[in-house]
Formats: sequence, C-alpha cells, structure tokens
Amino acid sequence: MTTALTVVVPVYRMAKHPGRESEVTLTARCLAGGCVWESELTPGDASSGGCESHTATTGHTTFAVTLEYVALVTRE
Repeated sequence: MTTALTVVVPVYRMAKHPGRESEVTLTARCLAGGCVWESELTPGDASSGGCESHTATTGHTTFAVTLEYVALVTRE
C-alpha cells in the first residue's frame, strides 16, 4: 500500500476594507552614499512625488520604498 503526500495550500483573498485602519502608507529613503534624505509617511503612492523632487534637486536616482498596510484577517 502506498500513501500519497497531501499538500494543503491556504487561499488568501485580498479585499479593500473601508476605514482608516486599512490605509496604505509609504515611506522612501535615498540610497545614494552619504545622503540622509527620507520622505515623510504618506498615504497611497504620494512618496514617489518626493522621490521625483529629490532626484530633480540632487540627481540621486535610487531609493528604498517601504509599503505598509494593516491586514484585517477573517476566517470563513
């Protein structure tokens, strides 16, 4: 008798929940050596505007961008 390995893979469904607690925020920081520029915490993708402005001013083109959101998890 042979037993087959059964793999169970969870399925996650992402849905936008209303309310401030599920707001998406971004921050960005410049990766040019010695530069200490960092954006403020901003909603949505507004931090890309800060990166563009910083690039126009300094010529720096590489940034680390951090996306943060709150996951509201429910089980069905």
